[in-house]
Amino acid sequence: MCGSFGKLLYICTLNVLYGKTKMKRYIHLAKLVWVLCLIILTTACQWGGSISSPYQHIFVEEEAHLTEDASSPFCDFTMDYTCLNEKEDSIAGVINRTIQAEFLGEDFASLSPEVAVDSFKNVYLRDYRKEVGELYMADLDKSSSRDAVPNWYAQTYSLVTFVEEGRGGTVNATANYFVDMGGAHPNQWSRWMNFDFGTGTFLTKEEVFLPESTKEIEAILLNKLLLYQSAIYPDETIQTLEDLHNKGILQLTNMYIPDNFLLGKDKIQFLFNRYDIAPYSAGEIILEVPYEEIGHCLNNK
Repeated sequence: MCGSFGKLLYICTLNVLYGKTKMKRYIHLAKLVWVLCLIILTTACQWGGSISSPYQHIFVEEEAHLTEDASSPFCDFTMDYTCLNEKEDSIAGVINRTIQAEFLGEDFASLSPEVAVDSFKNVYLRDYRKEVGELYMADLDKSSSRDAVPNWYAQTYSLVTFVEEGRGGTVNATANYFVDMGGAHPNQWSRWMNFDFGTGTFLTKEEVFLPESTKEIEAILLNKLLLYQSAIYPDETIQTLEDLHNKGILQLTNMYIPDNFLLGKDKIQFLFNRYDIAPYSAGEIILEVPYEEIGHCLNNK
């Protein structure tokens, strides 16, 4: 409950503040809101049921300029990283290593969370200064003034992660990425994972859903997608696959079970990132299915 509320508040803060503007313009205010919220939640919330490990929170930020000149373009780097506290349970360490491999990369999987986050930041900013810096200096050499240099050299990287208790001894882990490299629009995507807290095993969709139920689950998701789009466009009739095609949805793929799903306490959420089944303008699509509708499709072993 607490993790979900914190996640929702952070995302809503970004949506309200940023809209279609550059995210970095308001990033410090959003970070302040989230940090204050996290302090309150961490103090007030405890794991329930069989899960007793509290959260570990790591926050880093840095403005890395391309040159020693403080007026040169910079990368606004922020990471708000929440994982399990390894001091409470050895399984937490197993889960954290898998999360780090997925969220940060295999090169950082074996490190402690604090070292992994700091190392990722250092590598990312080092590569930014080297690769982007070389192009920037070349542009400076051939430009009559700094104002003529493209503004894409100023970039933004933001990663926010959450962990929370899921259904019956599972742990949910999510990562929300925002990368602005100066293009037509920033890149935004999320990664969702589930773990068995008793063993630390990463639960894939092949292990969670019965293979003979694939077609049924896809049909359920298609129906939820129709309802989802109908809620967005209440004045239009969206009842068929053709109606979705007219909105640019499922034009290049059939409905499928995504790798990104969360085993919540009372429902399963399925995430389709931008471009997965719809154009960027549609945003991410989250479909919710109560266990009453999908529970018989799960592998309960």
